[in-house]
Amino acid sequence: MWIRLEKDELDQILKSISEGPLAEKLRKPMDPDTAAFAAAVQTSDDLEVDLDTIISRGDDDGAFVMTWTWVSNERAGLPPSNDDGEELHKDHSL
Repeated sequence: MWIRLEKDELDQILKSISEGPLAEKLRKPMDPDTAAFAAAVQTSDDLEVDLDTIISRGDDDGAFVMTWTWVSNERAGLPPSNDDGEELHKDHSL
């Protein structure tokens, strides 16, 4: 699961948890090359990337970059949305 946290939200969480692996992970700074890798992704109407995305460096010279891929309801096998944008189905959460 991935959740975008604002700095004040992150600070509040860190104040309320004890020291340990989770606190260490939350305090870990963003890789300084993240924006460079994000900017190198060829985006389109169906593929987007945030400049502060998550990257995972490989063993060779490069990194995997977390991106957003647009998938229509039809392609996902879900019913279309009604006119006001609310989906016609109940809950298809994982």
